Amino acid sequence: MHRQIARPLDFKRWEWWILALAVGLLIILATWGKGRRERLAYERFLEAAPQVQAALERFAADHGGRFPPDAMMTGRPPGLDDRYIKWRKSWKIDYEVHDNEQDGLAVCLEFCGPYDERLYFGLCKNPEYRRRYGRGQPIPGHVNRIWVINENAQILEEAPPDPEGQAPPPSGQ
Repeated sequence: MHRQIARPLDFKRWEWWILALAVGLLIILATWGKGRRERLAYERFLEAAPQVQAALERFAADHGGRFPPDAMMTGRPPGLDDRYIKWRKSWKIDYEVHDNEQDGLAVCLEFCGPYDERLYFGLCKNPEYRRRYGRGQPIPGHVNRIWVINENAQILEEAPPDPEGQAPPPSGQ
């Protein structure tokens, strides 16, 4: 019976160098691509947030200064139909209403991360985060960002009906 002995690959020195350079190049390209995708996701949020804010302010102006109720993790604010803004699920923005700790309510957007899956951390609940990072700045220790719309907002009790008398469009679209 012939016995096989396991031996390490018998590469020449220049072959090892080529292999190491190829692996290093692949690692650099993968890291660069991931960083670029994340950067683009943050840039999209920073472009979309002021548009959403303007739409919410138009909504409030049309409803006696009152903003829509909380979206309850669905993204699109209830009642904020296509007359105000064409909501894109790809923005990964959640509209939130929270206690502002001053006997009022704060309206805020949370960007649910640059990755494929939506990550929600409820960062808008934190008044310190709203004060320091409320314009989309990076929040230490978090991948999500926030955008404060109004720190002392009045909120509608329930979403208004659609202009044609139908239910508002489904959230998250």
